[in-house]
Amino acid sequence: MIQKYLFPILLLCLQTIFIILLGLHADYGYAPLDPRNITLPQVTDTAPSRGIVEYYYSMFQDIHVMMFIGFGFLMTFLRKYSFSSVGFNFILCAFVLEWAIIIRGYVYDWNSTTKSFIVDVQSMIVADFVSASVLISMGAVLGKLNPAQLIVMGGIEVVIQTINEWIGSQRFCAFDGGESIFVHVFGAYFGITVAFMLYKEDILGSTKENSSYHSDVFSMIGTIFLFVFWPSFNAGLAFGPNRLRAVVNTYISICASVVSTFICSSILGKGKLDMVHIQNATLAGGVAVGTLSSKIIGLWGAMVIGTLAGVLSVIGFHMLLPLLKRIRLHDTCGVNNLHGMPGILAGISGIVLAFIPSKSLYKEELSYNCLTGMNRSAAVQAGYQTAALILTLAMAISSGAVTGILLRLPIFEKPQLETYFDDELNWHTPEDFTPERNYGINVEQELHA
Repeated sequence: MIQKYLFPILLLCLQTIFIILLGLHADYGYAPLDPRNITLPQVTDTAPSRGIVEYYYSMFQDIHVMMFIGFGFLMTFLRKYSFSSVGFNFILCAFVLEWAIIIRGYVYDWNSTTKSFIVDVQSMIVADFVSASVLISMGAVLGKLNPAQLIVMGGIEVVIQTINEWIGSQRFCAFDGGESIFVHVFGAYFGITVAFMLYKEDILGSTKENSSYHSDVFSMIGTIFLFVFWPSFNAGLAFGPNRLRAVVNTYISICASVVSTFICSSILGKGKLDMVHIQNATLAGGVAVGTLSSKIIGLWGAMVIGTLAGVLSVIGFHMLLPLLKRIRLHDTCGVNNLHGMPGILAGISGIVLAFIPSKSLYKEELSYNCLTGMNRSAAVQAGYQTAALILTLAMAISSGAVTGILLRLPIFEKPQLETYFDDELNWHTPEDFTPERNYGINVEQELHA
């Protein structure tokens, strides 16, 4: 009986704990009394106060839309899993936002004097970044986990992702402006590893893991929202010229990935386009340019990165995805192709650019976070960029494996194969919800039935 009600019981207990923690240790951030008198900085060495709502809130709104509409609708491509795709995305993201604010408050913003941490718009933006990592992982296991398992997976991932990013950004001082390494790479390979640990051999024979005409159209809604708002994701915490470069570089790179995706999809499809490519690979440019988004890579550089990312992602969906399924790597949404490989491309690009200090501006990162590292050479910085990428992969895979093992415990109700990719298990479905047995019957037969 407890398995049936584990989801609401788990949420109720965690919500109670969150209320207590926020009540004990959280406080509002402090905004200027008269923000009209604030002159927003135009130079890279002066950050605006994190309390200036007017400076951060517009980009926070864009990023927030990406989490709830962009990711939610992107995953509606499964023809019988749209309620779950949007609904579970909704609750998982809301849960993770609360948990991420608490965890990152203790890790990054803890004030030992006041015994508290502040919560402001910048905290909310960063919580959305963390939620993006969890939602990427959800894409790898989409349709295969029940809601209680998703909550546990998200709860664990928030903690490990935060620790990984703290080491990479605060100790290694690796630059990763658009979170391509700490969010996209981590989320992709954490989720893929969880999927590997929960793999069922006969899942490949499921008849429900496909799309319909209308479900693909709904999925494109998510794609367009993500495409439109991605510059805000990569530039959300940047300021001055860095913010301008992050917006422009992302704008150019993601447009280039759209063009290269259509080219590559048409060639591989022998003159026809594949909607899976258009829904996903078109966004790869936003991921691939993230690490370098605020750097001086030139518009041509942003276009090259975006073009390569689109081609890499299409090839991943067309050739690599079927091969991975043969080695127990069942990735429902293909997050390896949209987030994993383009994220690694971003990490490698960051390593290469670190050898050119006048373009990478890595001294800025050191001046913000690691004053003791100001004497680093370009080669040493490239080494730390490499270490951040390797650490992220190692922590994502190892923690994903442990999480997958925990999700196999008897306390969790084990979804049967026939319930995979199907809303009927977890939702009261409307009368026009077509049962699986009627698929493949033409309209005339259905009317007579």
